[in-house]
Amino acid sequence: MNSKYDQTAGSRIYETIRSRIEDLYYEPGSELSITELTQDLGVSRSPVRDALLRLERDKLIDIYPQRGTWVSRLDVKNIMQERFLRLSVEENVFRVCIENVLENEERKIRFSSQLRANLVQQSACLSINDIRAFIDLDVDFHRNFYIEIGFERIYKVIEAHTGNERRIRILNNMNHDAAQAVYEEHLAMTQAIEDERGDEVLVVLSHHFSKLNDEVEELVRLYPAYFTEESRKKENDRK
Repeated sequence: MNSKYDQTAGSRIYETIRSRIEDLYYEPGSELSITELTQDLGVSRSPVRDALLRLERDKLIDIYPQRGTWVSRLDVKNIMQERFLRLSVEENVFRVCIENVLENEERKIRFSSQLRANLVQQSACLSINDIRAFIDLDVDFHRNFYIEIGFERIYKVIEAHTGNERRIRILNNMNHDAAQAVYEEHLAMTQAIEDERGDEVLVVLSHHFSKLNDEVEELVRLYPAYFTEESRKKENDRK
């Protein structure tokens, strides 16, 4: 019983710290104090240390023995690899989902209604500039395609390995125009499904991801302190 409780508590602590890192409450390059974390979370040092070790493996924090622990700065190379992983999987997930959904009119209506309901909430978040809530809805929009074909486990695998990609999305969507563009692409995907233009959904999805190169270059310029020295150097070399 105690072992199970400890494991559950450890997972909760890990998810809490990870969420704060991904949502930029803990900014890239900021120091994390184990003492402050234990006080804030109301737990002992042991589960916090275990959570930090997991987060280091996720490439979300850097631990330097005898020196301290810092939130990892954003590394463009890692971000691009995470985005490549996500796109490679999602292109196939979306394709399978669309093929299945368009085989049955009732299923198509139900699924597109779910997407429409999500879009209503996205629009509401944009109207009050609640970007973090908007990102959560962005995540849910994509997750709907996995759930529709019973691929929740695959989604969890992707989610576990794309924490830096979420950070860059949060940072990019702090620009309201960028978030608005994401919303409009989601809207275009939904409309294409309703009109049974499945191939167009995949075209929009590919464009949805391909914009990252230009976005990252601009973010390195705007937030240099958030990025690794190597990422900043590559950006300067391109100038």
